[in-house]
Amino acid sequence: MRKIVLKLGGHLLFSKPDSFKDYVIVLDKVLADFKNLFIVVGGGQKARDYIKLGRELNLSEAYLDQLGIMISHVNAFLIYSYLIRNHRVKFVTSWEEFIELAGSDYALISGGLLPSISTTTVACLMAEATNAMLLYATDVEGVYDKDPKKHADAKLFKEIEIEDLIKVLRDTQDMRAGQYKLFDQHALDIMKRSKIPVRVFNGLNVENIIRAIKNENIGTLIYYK
Repeated sequence: MRKIVLKLGGHLLFSKPDSFKDYVIVLDKVLADFKNLFIVVGGGQKARDYIKLGRELNLSEAYLDQLGIMISHVNAFLIYSYLIRNHRVKFVTSWEEFIELAGSDYALISGGLLPSISTTTVACLMAEATNAMLLYATDVEGVYDKDPKKHADAKLFKEIEIEDLIKVLRDTQDMRAGQYKLFDQHALDIMKRSKIPVRVFNGLNVENIIRAIKNENIGTLIYYK
């Protein structure tokens, strides 16, 4: 069975008071039936808050990168600490560890692994390295032709080709450093060169994680010519 990389945005984990617990319970259900799973957890707003504080303290970008990675590791380690009670799971903190364990029968969970690279790009690299499918849980239904949080008439794409995706994101999302992005340029470059299958879906409904892993037609499927 093909491996799956699940990118879990850190902003989802704290979207409601009980959200973190809800995601851990769903992941516990998933691993009971599907073992070939790599989970990449973002730092979310907590990471951004600490990075903002670091900037106010005039810390260098290198330190701020490491700070963001550390917060994502806290999120990932908390999930790992719950899942390991019932499943064969390894907590990964470096790219070398991931490569070493990727062929094992362990499910893997990580936060950021490399400075200056987003957790979304880490997830793309993992999918590329293992010929896995990438499932990207975010806070909207999928990819739209414009920001659905600002435009009520935004159109959801059920499928979109990579070149069209690049054009849409170039026109609709803030590409400046430190801004939230659906996909940053590094991630798009990896997707384009390796043609990894990607599904973007609404992770605010935690049960959609199960639906996505079952390959139900939710969200947006990214394809390649």
